[in-house]
Amino acid sequence: MDLNKDVEKKFGAKLAYIRKSKKLSQIKLAEIVDMNFNYIGQIERGEANVTIKTMKLLANALGVELSALFDFKF
Repeated sequence: MDLNKDVEKKFGAKLAYIRKSKKLSQIKLAEIVDMNFNYIGQIERGEANVTIKTMKLLANALGVELSALFDFKF
């Protein structure tokens, strides 16, 4: 696995972990950030290359600092 895909998968896994800990569905999170829920799924599976702007929107919606999405020790 190349480094970019590894980071995307880790980021997605952390996003899913935090989302679930907040008891939010992909659909609810998508509604909060005004995105398609399929895109949330792609991000969580590491299939999407996410912009910093999108990362910040997701962090804000989850009530966490952006850096929390990059703490891959969980």
